[in-house]
Amino acid sequence: MKRIKYEINGKVIDIEVTDEFAAQYEQIEAKEKRVNRKETRRHQSLDALVESGFQIADQGSDIEANLIMQNNIDLLRRAFATLTNDQKWLVEQVFYYGRKQSEIAAELGIDVTSIRDRLRVIYKQIKNFWK
Repeated sequence: MKRIKYEINGKVIDIEVTDEFAAQYEQIEAKEKRVNRKETRRHQSLDALVESGFQIADQGSDIEANLIMQNNIDLLRRAFATLTNDQKWLVEQVFYYGRKQSEIAAELGIDVTSIRDRLRVIYKQIKNFWK
């Protein structure tokens, strides 16, 4: 009689079996190992490839569009750096916080047309940066 280890529902149990059964069980286990090895050699795990440094191109990405977008962002940052602190504050209030021009004008105690004029100057200054 031989003892084999058998896993069932995550538990490993020791079972005493006949010599014939043990030999057949070992053959089945060996065959299963060969099949698993053959499958893993034939197919690569994506996770294993990425962990080893292999990079896969994203078919959905448009490299040219991404470069143009990155270039525009860089130009906008440089243009934004040329603005005064008051102009930066105004752009931040309008575009980042989404505040209305009338709210900002009331806060500053000036007319709404003054805010519009200031924004127009900012637009023109940024637009000239692209030329």
